[in-house]
Amino acid sequence: MRAFARGATRLRSTSLSAVPPPRFSSEYINDYADTAASILYRSPLTSESGLPVYILNAAAFPDAFQVDYDALLPYVLARLPGEEELIAGEEYEIVFFAGGQAESATSDKKTGPGMGWYLQAYHVLSRAVRKRLQKLYVVHERSWVRVLIEVFGTMVSPKFRKKIVHVSTLTSLALHIPIEKLLIPPSVYLHDRRLSPDVHSPYVSGRRAFGANDPMPRNLYGQRRLPRVLRETTTFLCQSENIKTEGIFRIPPQSIFVGILREAYDRGQQFIVWKEGGITYSQPDLDHHTLRHIQQTDAYGVHLAAGLIKLWYRELKTPIFHETCYDELRYKFGDSQTDIELDDLVEMLSPTSSASCLSQSARLILILHLFPLLSLVTSHQKINKMTPDNLAICFSPALVCGSDQLADAKMTSIVRRILEAAVEHWPHGLRDACQTAPDSFAAALRPPPAAQDYEDPLQENYRDTSSHDSGERFHRIHLQDDESASPPLPPRPMVKMRQPEESNSAFPARTDSLASPVKRKPAPIGVAPPPHATFPSRSVSQSYSSQSSTLNDFTDVRN
Repeated sequence: MRAFARGATRLRSTSLSAVPPPRFSSEYINDYADTAASILYRSPLTSESGLPVYILNAAAFPDAFQVDYDALLPYVLARLPGEEELIAGEEYEIVFFAGGQAESATSDKKTGPGMGWYLQAYHVLSRAVRKRLQKLYVVHERSWVRVLIEVFGTMVSPKFRKKIVHVSTLTSLALHIPIEKLLIPPSVYLHDRRLSPDVHSPYVSGRRAFGANDPMPRNLYGQRRLPRVLRETTTFLCQSENIKTEGIFRIPPQSIFVGILREAYDRGQQFIVWKEGGITYSQPDLDHHTLRHIQQTDAYGVHLAAGLIKLWYRELKTPIFHETCYDELRYKFGDSQTDIELDDLVEMLSPTSSASCLSQSARLILILHLFPLLSLVTSHQKINKMTPDNLAICFSPALVCGSDQLADAKMTSIVRRILEAAVEHWPHGLRDACQTAPDSFAAALRPPPAAQDYEDPLQENYRDTSSHDSGERFHRIHLQDDESASPPLPPRPMVKMRQPEESNSAFPARTDSLASPVKRKPAPIGVAPPPHATFPSRSVSQSYSSQSSTLNDFTDVRN
């Protein structure tokens, strides 16, 4: 039966082709080519052994009732290495994300290809493609994948099974290959969240983007620069059509994607693709051919980028408006009927001001990133419906974080008025008064010239809970490891043991280990035993004779 099924599969595979039609022919289907690019694609970076890595994403499989999988197969196989590369000796690896599409109550369940489609794909492949495969990592394995591997085990060489590596989560995959170098689609992260609360990669996971000790790291020349998460998200938002998105910074994104991207930036994930409509942005190392075939479902949108920017400001270890400034801000700007003038803003925000209550780092962040960004958003307020007041309402809670939440809530209204006035005055004198050039915002968003400066440095002690210079405390909860020495144990009570006395007895005396610490009352010496313990003073023979006489009285009278 097994031989018949194998022969039927090979007979059907003879009618299939591993080569798609020419690109400029009438038989070439662009939709199939785009779908195949989402199913199987090459990761931008090679593995640690220098081999190219291909990603096979099961979540990208379309519904079998809408697509002809026999016609789609050659487009998928064309994504693998060519014959010239394989004949030259090039080997490759495949990472198969078998989790599939994320299930939800609002989405229809898709029916993927059957098991016969995978068998056809294997028989259509050339011998060089089969032999040059070095590793096949199966991630998020499901029951149908196990059955498929068992079927392959009866048809292919036993050497093929030795190339398969089964891992359950992305954290387990990170023990075999560096996952921060892979181009991982969002659907894989969603499925992994169902199995594990986070993704940990050895030596790279930590705190580098959110809540860092130094929010503005220095480059190789000692100059301050924006962190990577602000550069990428802000550059994507400032595109021509994205900045006009209605409700930008007001519409909240999905919290699960915010957590995924926060973890990815802290891990140093090298390739994070942003896409909205026809605008796509990613790290400069990603080639344009791969970037062009990435679908909207495999990237992240405008509202998610805006949510990450607000999260970065909210997670600052030292907030922009520290609680030590509350009294001064309340004294100067507490009256809501008094307008905030330009001179007041210059005194508080200028880098050279000596009377400002804000720290130098906070003023640098505001004039280098936040105020230019919000001013650019308000320049399109007729389309995106985001006025300076609306933006101030969205950002003011993220800029205060003291030890008293009630005081923070009261200070939010004052900070909102300051932000609104600063955004309005920024292009009308405040930018020049803060000694900021008109092109400084665009220059800060450019990638650093040195490749080492593109990624933010990883903090080794990311559990550090050091506070502001004045020793203030925040209302965030911190966990601190206690590495001090353990206190000494209390002394044990000493039990006084009874010392053995010298004796002339023939028996050996008891040792200290056998001596009991309990003192007993000694028995009296020379005292007669009690009456019930005495025996009649007669000989043994007399006792036997008396017993026999007693027994004779019970003898049979018939004798």
